[in-house]
Amino acid sequence: MSKSVIAAILLAGTAAGAWGADATRPGHFNDAGAFVPFVQRAGELEFTGSLIVRVRQDLSAADDAAARAMLADLHARQNVKVDYSVVDAPIARAGEAVGEAENALSRSLMATGLFEYAVPNWMCFPLETPNDPQYGNQWHLPQINAPAAWDHTHGDGSMIIAFTDTGVLKTHSDLAGKFVNGYDAYNNIAEDDGGSVDDINGHGTHVAGCAGAIGNNANGVAGVNWNTRLMMIRVAVNSGGGAYYEDLLEGAQWAIEHGAKIVSASYSGVDYEPIQTMGAYIHSIGGIYMYAAGNDGRNLSSFDWDDVVVVGASTYGDARADFSAYGVAIDVFTPGVDIGSTTRDGGYAWWSGTSMATPVTNGVASMIWTADPSLTPQEVEQILFTTCKDLGAPGNDSTYGWGRVDLGAAVQAALDGACRADWNGDGAVNTQDVIAFLNAWTSGDPSADLNGDGNVNTQDVLAFLNLWATGC
Repeated sequence: MSKSVIAAILLAGTAAGAWGADATRPGHFNDAGAFVPFVQRAGELEFTGSLIVRVRQDLSAADDAAARAMLADLHARQNVKVDYSVVDAPIARAGEAVGEAENALSRSLMATGLFEYAVPNWMCFPLETPNDPQYGNQWHLPQINAPAAWDHTHGDGSMIIAFTDTGVLKTHSDLAGKFVNGYDAYNNIAEDDGGSVDDINGHGTHVAGCAGAIGNNANGVAGVNWNTRLMMIRVAVNSGGGAYYEDLLEGAQWAIEHGAKIVSASYSGVDYEPIQTMGAYIHSIGGIYMYAAGNDGRNLSSFDWDDVVVVGASTYGDARADFSAYGVAIDVFTPGVDIGSTTRDGGYAWWSGTSMATPVTNGVASMIWTADPSLTPQEVEQILFTTCKDLGAPGNDSTYGWGRVDLGAAVQAALDGACRADWNGDGAVNTQDVIAFLNAWTSGDPSADLNGDGNVNTQDVLAFLNLWATGC
């Protein structure tokens, strides 16, 4: 990068009120004008020496050109379709603290007022907690009312669901024959072109089985969707399972662009804006993006992604698993304790984590879509949400989201043509549904796009009121 550009960035200072001001979120300036730094969590999110940066989407032509020229001079790698760039931070000086270079560059870029975000290109990690395999039963399937759904459908081979993970044992007896070709995101090589999706850690094989292990085959375990096709996007750098943020994001993009309808990530990293950016792009091309809430028990209430389904983990008794994150950001809870699934040695194991809850949810959504292939992504999500069993306050609350998923109720709603006027999912069409819809509409929630035109506007209010007036 040229000295003139470095000087221009650094001289921008740390002006209070820089665009995107947020008093709590890392990577923004608080009300006092101080930059809130990023802090790594060893073994969960670690600095890698680069940032993911997005130009503000509301700039004038001149300011947009200036921002993009700045990135060009920083030798940024650009994702043109999703419109973000990956920028290397300056090489750390001797004695410099870990992350200091990333924070300095983020602070300087954000101070210009030209960028939506500049967050670390984190090294993310799988979110499993292996447990004792003596828990030899799949309690979670009756818990989510799966047998009622299987009375109607076992899934459809035309449906493809994907996972950004550590790879998979494609020859496992409970998975064999279910795969379409995937992608090695770290090396940027499609499986068709010689890329490998072999599991180099073990996490990915367990995740795949949670969603799609073959059912009713007198063998091993059953997944949620017995007949769906599976796509593995290998993101892991090595046997430890760690993956660069940009590979998780661009792997998800590749999956939907190559035929998958749903893609999920059972990794750390849900907190930061690039997840929403990718979710919005995936929605725009007809897919659904899911992400694990995390296993650190944090309250995730400083953000709420409109275009990403964030999944927490519940227990046998429909309580929050003590390790699961919770809060405003969470959309649904799904069983995530002692979940039996496939392993890369050809066997089976019972693991716990939001890593397990997320692919189970992926499988649930795929069954909704199988029941009614005409649904939009937003309609699939609305059915997923409104058929949940409430775990807290009625409707979408600030701790448990919509509640615990109910596969049987969701598939039945899709088959019946879900009553979209019953917005809070309590089985009755009344004034509470009007309030719940208007809350979603006011916040710009994509599920409020009832006419499917890609915008949440007054036309959607009219569409809802017409449904409500007719009782459905």
